[in-house]
Amino acid sequence: MLEWFTENSFFPACLGILLAVCFLGMWVASSEKLMLKLGLIFALVTVLTVVTEILIVTDRESVENALYDMASGMRENDFDRVFAYLNDEDLVRRAKGELRDATCHGCNITAVNSIEVENGGEQAVADFVAFAKASNKQFNSPVPIQRRIKLDLKKDGNGRWRVMEFETSNPRDTLRL
Repeated sequence: MLEWFTENSFFPACLGILLAVCFLGMWVASSEKLMLKLGLIFALVTVLTVVTEILIVTDRESVENALYDMASGMRENDFDRVFAYLNDEDLVRRAKGELRDATCHGCNITAVNSIEVENGGEQAVADFVAFAKASNKQFNSPVPIQRRIKLDLKKDGNGRWRVMEFETSNPRDTLRL
């Protein structure tokens, strides 16, 4: 419910800074101690708001962190780290089939289309686009690859997100001209 605040404190921080500067400016102009106190209070509340936002990690943010960790694992060719997110051996076999003995020369998430957390924070669906450069035995020089990836995730007993199912497709297949 408070995700507008806990995932992005930009607007509350801007409002707090604006109010603090206004009240401190009025204090400079009028020498009223009340204006100084209000300016300092708004500055303190703004700092506390930003610190609180940084400390709170929502389920959506933890899913997003897992996505970027998987992309980092791909970029570093640490496939064991990526496969550790997969729930069972069948998914690992499918993922290895998609990779086809590839060597990754870079991997970035270029767009997170949606992350929807469901079931009281126990399940999530992530839809994103990744761009990579990879080579294998057939293609020695790195070839650019762009894939749209949809992951069905579930929290395990340790609170870690695990991939239950995945789909990959060409991100341009859904574009209509």
